[in-house]
Amino acid sequence: MKNSNNKEIIKWVNIWKKASISLERVKRSELQSKDYYQRNQMLINEMLEYAFNHRKIRFDSGLIEQQKIFMKMKKRQLKK
Repeated sequence: MKNSNNKEIIKWVNIWKKASISLERVKRSELQSKDYYQRNQMLINEMLEYAFNHRKIRFDSGLIEQQKIFMKMKKRQLKK
């Protein structure tokens, strides 16, 4: 029973890998199409408006926060 279940899982993993490749091709061709912006202008504008309305005003570049994260990661690795 367990062996047949593993075969079934492997079968589905392979099917989704193939589907992923096909879906990536479709996605790429849609994004590269010449009329992409015209067809999706309303959606793009809504996303941009949402991002603008929910923006966070920052007075730094985020570099300090990034360095803090790296230091925490380094301390964790040294403890191991």
